Amino acid sequence: MNRLGKILSSRLFVISVLIFIQIAVIVLPMFFLSAYFVPLFLFFEAVSFIISINIVNRNNNPDFKIAWIIPVLCFPVGGALLYIMFGRTHLNKKNTEKLKKAVETSDGFIKPDNELLDTLGERNALLKREASYIIFNSRSNIYAYTDTEFLNPGTLFFESLLKELKKAEKYIFLEYFIIGDGEMWQSVLEILKDKVKSGIEVRLIYDDIGTINLLPVDYPEKMKALGIKTVVFNPYKPSLDRFMNYRDHRKFAIIDGKVAFTGGINISDEYINRKERFGYWEDSCVKLDGDAVKKVVMLYLEMWYFVTGEPQDHSKYIVEYRGNKDGYVIPFSDEPLFRGLIHENAYINLINNARRYVYICTPYLILDDVMESALIRAAKSGIDVKIITPHIPDKKTIFEMTRANYERLIDCGVSIYEFVPGFIHTKMIISDDFTAIVGTCNFDYRSFYLHFENGVWMSRSKAVIQAKESFMKSLEVSQKITPEFCKDVRFGRQLLRSLLKVLSPLM
Repeated sequence: MNRLGKILSSRLFVISVLIFIQIAVIVLPMFFLSAYFVPLFLFFEAVSFIISINIVNRNNNPDFKIAWIIPVLCFPVGGALLYIMFGRTHLNKKNTEKLKKAVETSDGFIKPDNELLDTLGERNALLKREASYIIFNSRSNIYAYTDTEFLNPGTLFFESLLKELKKAEKYIFLEYFIIGDGEMWQSVLEILKDKVKSGIEVRLIYDDIGTINLLPVDYPEKMKALGIKTVVFNPYKPSLDRFMNYRDHRKFAIIDGKVAFTGGINISDEYINRKERFGYWEDSCVKLDGDAVKKVVMLYLEMWYFVTGEPQDHSKYIVEYRGNKDGYVIPFSDEPLFRGLIHENAYINLINNARRYVYICTPYLILDDVMESALIRAAKSGIDVKIITPHIPDKKTIFEMTRANYERLIDCGVSIYEFVPGFIHTKMIISDDFTAIVGTCNFDYRSFYLHFENGVWMSRSKAVIQAKESFMKSLEVSQKITPEFCKDVRFGRQLLRSLLKVLSPLM
């Protein structure tokens, strides 16, 4: 079957078409009726005005408000109906209750270590503020006995992952946005099958959209037949339920409650450059070995409960284990239930506290006004702000949206580079050789507002220096974007970028 045939017959395409038909069935009759029936037209005009007032008064980001007000006012029928169906960023009542119950299952298992937090504060009050925000808003803790290692490129992660999986004695937990069949997954799967035979518990969570064109719909049953407990996060269905927009973008590999991996790397061959998609694929993750893994285990068990509703015995999987003393570590998560935008604010706190530099890697640079202002304020205060984005895109529309954010940042002193060899998928921010956040969260609206994400805040850990060294290596093969590059754009593309920048919160 040719490429077009595969696309047209894919589950993603078929379900998306069915969803589009449902939207059309609702919107088009209303549109045509309002065109010929004045009272109905006036009714939708009034509704769009009321909705616009409601949008303005909601506790949402101003960019998000503008992005919705434009279609609602310009297209009263379609815009109003689409906003009612998809415009609200919070979870529906059913899923909110499920997520609250999942979080409540971990109550009492983690208590903030205020003594360790105070010790950090005695050394640096600003770092204590950064840590405190994450701890108290993501229900996490600060740990001091966790060895950290920044693994880059993906092949190093792969080698380390296989090594640790082979050591497993009690359980293996995996959670990934993307799993693609190939050398990487098959190598992992062979170990998992052997471990199951020896009586070790193995669990797998993956996101349905992330794997929709990579794994068959009956893959969970195939895995269960091998003894691997497998669940799919938020199966993609022909439904107008706005929860379809929320995805599990987290990435975890947990072994025996002692070792955990997390970062940008999924389980698919492009992440280790066994398959070329967008030039050379640059990616990274962090390995944790020590007491901080307790929090990672809890995050996994909460997600398992959220997806399955099955009660979890935390005491069975959380172990008391200390690694080497290696600075301070805080694993944390970010879910749409908690509207504090934990990742975005954690990034902003790190930017605001910087004294010498802020270095950022992100595959997508789609910023709201708050984040853009923080970066500009830092640059104008004399902080060396450098950002690396891809030179070869994975999604052309998103690439244009990323480049639409360059000009103002560069004009205000931010240095932006594109990774010339290909696609850089690393998600990290580093400051002053002291602090870094490495995880799954991109600098874009979907990650900040909609996705389930996770990250690791680290201070004075060796992984921070390793991350900086990795950044500098990437910088050597990256092209600096000049003001002339931003201005030398055809009018049509400039217009497209302007439109995309306004509507980016909706994409």
